[in-house]
Amino acid sequence: MKPKKIISNKAQISLELALLLGALVVAASIVGFYYLKSVTRGTSTAESISKNITLAAKNKALDNIYKVKRALNGQ
Repeated sequence: MKPKKIISNKAQISLELALLLGALVVAASIVGFYYLKSVTRGTSTAESISKNITLAAKNKALDNIYKVKRALNGQ
């Protein structure tokens, strides 16, 4: 009678889970990088738009002030 070999698959399952976990970490890192990159780009775009709007509002306010001054001076 041949002796029965007992083979454990625990190491194989552990290796597969470690590889799966590693792949998930890599994928999450890549997604996070591109998310942060897009957020940074969006922030700089929003900042420039905000500056343009503020400048336009200041110019409009100054125009109104000059109109009032001219009206008060009778010009």
